[in-house]
Amino acid sequence: KSTGFCIDPIEKKPLNHFYPGTSVLSFGTAGCNLGCKFCQNWSISKSREVEQLSEHATPEMVATAATKLGCKSVAFTYNDPVIWAEYAIDTAKACHEVGIKTVAVTAAYITEQARAAFFEHIDAANVDLKAFSEHFYQQLTLSHLQPVLDNIAWLKKETDVWIELTNLIIPDENDGNDEFKQMCNWILSHIGDDVPIHFTAFHPDFKLQDRDRTPIETLLQAYDMATASGIKYVYVGNVNDVKHQSTYCPTCKNLLIERDWHALGTYNLNGNLCNSCGQKIAGHFEESPGTWGRKRQPVRISDYSTATNPRSRNVQTPTIKQGTFAMSEKTATRQNPNDVDCPELSDEQEKAALRAASEVVRAAVTGKQLSLSDPTIAGAADVPVFGCFVSIKRRGRLRGCCGFLGRRTTLLHAIVDSAKTSSVGDSRLPNVTPSELEFLQFEIWLLFGLEAIDARGEDRIAEVEIGKHGLQVQAGDRRGLLLPGVATDNGLDSEGFLRQVCMKANLPPTAWRDPRTRLARFQGLNVEGDFDKAVLEGLDTTPKLIAGPGELNTLADFCRGNIYASLTGAVPNYYAMGCSDGSVNGISLEVRAQGRDWPIRIAQVGARDTFPMQSSLQKACEAVGNQLRSEGFDRSTSFDLDLAVLYCPSMHGTVADPDLGGIDPQYRAVQVSQGAKSAWAFDPSKTPDELLQTAAESARVNNPDRAIVTSFVVQSNRDSLLVKNVPQPLPGPPSRPPAVAGQFYPGDGAQLSKYVDELTPKDGVTRKKWSAAMVPHAGLRFSGSLAADVLRRIEYPETVIVIGPKHTALGMDWSVAPHESWAMPFGIVPSDPDLAGNLMKAINGLELDALAHQREHSIEVELPFLHKFAPDSKVLGIVIGPATLEQCVQFATELADFLKDRIDDTLLVISTDMNHYATDEETRRVDEIAMQAIESLDPERVFNDVRGNDISMCGVLPAVIVMDTLKKLGRLNRVERVGYATSGDVSNDREQVVGYSGMLFA
Repeated sequence: KSTGFCIDPIEKKPLNHFYPGTSVLSFGTAGCNLGCKFCQNWSISKSREVEQLSEHATPEMVATAATKLGCKSVAFTYNDPVIWAEYAIDTAKACHEVGIKTVAVTAAYITEQARAAFFEHIDAANVDLKAFSEHFYQQLTLSHLQPVLDNIAWLKKETDVWIELTNLIIPDENDGNDEFKQMCNWILSHIGDDVPIHFTAFHPDFKLQDRDRTPIETLLQAYDMATASGIKYVYVGNVNDVKHQSTYCPTCKNLLIERDWHALGTYNLNGNLCNSCGQKIAGHFEESPGTWGRKRQPVRISDYSTATNPRSRNVQTPTIKQGTFAMSEKTATRQNPNDVDCPELSDEQEKAALRAASEVVRAAVTGKQLSLSDPTIAGAADVPVFGCFVSIKRRGRLRGCCGFLGRRTTLLHAIVDSAKTSSVGDSRLPNVTPSELEFLQFEIWLLFGLEAIDARGEDRIAEVEIGKHGLQVQAGDRRGLLLPGVATDNGLDSEGFLRQVCMKANLPPTAWRDPRTRLARFQGLNVEGDFDKAVLEGLDTTPKLIAGPGELNTLADFCRGNIYASLTGAVPNYYAMGCSDGSVNGISLEVRAQGRDWPIRIAQVGARDTFPMQSSLQKACEAVGNQLRSEGFDRSTSFDLDLAVLYCPSMHGTVADPDLGGIDPQYRAVQVSQGAKSAWAFDPSKTPDELLQTAAESARVNNPDRAIVTSFVVQSNRDSLLVKNVPQPLPGPPSRPPAVAGQFYPGDGAQLSKYVDELTPKDGVTRKKWSAAMVPHAGLRFSGSLAADVLRRIEYPETVIVIGPKHTALGMDWSVAPHESWAMPFGIVPSDPDLAGNLMKAINGLELDALAHQREHSIEVELPFLHKFAPDSKVLGIVIGPATLEQCVQFATELADFLKDRIDDTLLVISTDMNHYATDEETRRVDEIAMQAIESLDPERVFNDVRGNDISMCGVLPAVIVMDTLKKLGRLNRVERVGYATSGDVSNDREQVVGYSGMLFA
């Protein structure tokens, strides 16, 4: 069984030195041996639904398909092929028999015993070197770095497999210059200078959707460092940058292979030799390149199902196989012949279906064998369906929703498969727990009528009927599905529904307008009702405890001993003999050492993430011991220790609208989390409402609608606990060091000053007094000329307050920089810490916090221009994290009151880019909506138009705050649009661009 069959350019793997320009038949299986929180193919790699995601595909079928389709190679991709090694080996053998090359896209996380047998049959591999730190591998992939490095070195030195490396750069995780340097040094010393490396951009996905995409500047910094270190072949990926995606001769530096995305242009190779100087180029090349181009062609592998010998000339006409979740070519042209009519169920049969779903869920969450009371479902068990999703809700909030579309099966099998997966297999949410069952409701969607939407552009809106149709979208590797009820539940119109399904697929919200985006609609019969209470009979909701009687004291002794071991440099104990072990969602360790004023607390908890209990406690103890040792404590130190483990999470709504049913304070703690802030309270003497109030107050909740309530089973050596994780403002150094020098702008002072001069338009302008300006904050090569054009027009007062969006998760949500100055490559830009302190006191929720500014670029990128045009002004920086419209208005009210006597001496600057990562045409369209809203001089309209049209203008909140502040001060009377541009104007990539606007306000 395999999935995702498509013909790709080999450069998409990415492999730039393995038969360039040729086509590769790509496919995967389901599942993975790593637990990457940033997985870009998580719907496949994390799936528990191998049967539903996959099509039947024997090794011979794959070889036949590749041969008939003219592919040079096949690629085991999407998920790691090593987990289905036997299948990959058999498929590789079948392909080699007919002259097809084989490619593995792999994390190289494989044992020494297994690697030789696997890679013996692989011709080329792209190895995903995810980072160069053990911490990253442990925390974000649940694996280890060293085995990957060992296997890369083994592949290079001991095999004939051609290898290229890929490093996915994730902001704030593996994007440090020191890490790039260490990685490059290891590559050079262990595998040489001729192994290509691809630095690729991260797109927020799976469990890291709170991160921004990788700035192009970071990719180019990595590119420059790798090139400077001596690596001969360096590339950037997941962005279109022809210069940095192309291959150059390491000797004469001439262009060898030009790449525009995955399409080849100039080709200056003679076999594997540079046409200009005769230098041999590492890799596998033919006399001429392939001509596949950049297109991606889905393949229906079942069309090759009757061919038992790929070399046989007598291949029968294939039969049409049942569809899969992926949109095949046949689905894209007409309704699938295996589809069904609308299922017809009587009231009795619908009731039986709900009871069956209830029994399936109870069995799944209790770990019991399923035994249906009525396997006939009142005579409807064999009713055919073409898809089924079981949506589990709790008071209207989703608790799980999984299923399939495009595969004909019976009602019985559809409900059993989908209900089980929804309750314990939806990777977006924690598993349903027994204590929740009585509060659940079901929507069983029986699907039919899957058909492509052939209309294009705006005409697609008329093809979607709200209340009747669900939607499926696919563009490249990304796909999404929304059931018909999503539109009615959320009050969406047809266009809004199209936007939402695109966002579900992690596509730009207007991707549905693109003719290359494939859309399909389908219908569904919704069987809805409460969890059948009769199924609850005999249910024991008492949680199963991970630690038995007396084991908590043993675990506490285990922790105490390991702290002393770390404190003294002794060998730790890695396992507590006689104690249970297992996966938990959280640990908490608080150590109060004699002679230390404050306790050391290490706490880790997450509803969706699990980790091994004992090894996690051992690492926490090691950290505590190291901290004590660094402070001069020794073996004679005595301390008290509070220990807790948390598991079995259950969801309970928000602080604004909690649903606390099923919380037994004897076993469960209540956690409240809002952004980076969280707290949990455990006290058997308190009611669930009291625990919620304590946790919410401790977490300093300021937006109850966005504060999530979760409960956990807790075992502790203390009778009650209150654990909070609330960021505290940090003072920072007197001068804030640059964070993006060398990435967003030149790192050399003289070069930066010269570059700013070059970016400044040469025509003369008369400076005028303005109340505010709006400028972009991308890399200077993309938006610097527009920023310069705006800022050169202003007559500057003594104070400039730049308000930008907060791009990182570090620090406080709303922060004013506390520093005395900003250190830049050319020198110092003065700030005003006294003014910052007064602002903090005047605006509720604003904090003096250096951490929020530590890696933030939205203020820093404006400083080179302010240094040039306002050398005598002090520059104050404020970053704004999450906020509602009401909170923005309150911020503006307090800021206006603070500035009322000094507005003539203050310039406000909005730092913002416009829409992100849609096509150039679409970006210009939606940015025009935003700019017209700004020109209306109505801050509320700006907020509603940007959010209502899903325009990813990162600084919309700063724009609303500044505009509303000026409005309250009577200074928002006119706006002048200075200019507009997109990143495509510089990069010539019109597929994924960022918009930039420059405006002045008076």
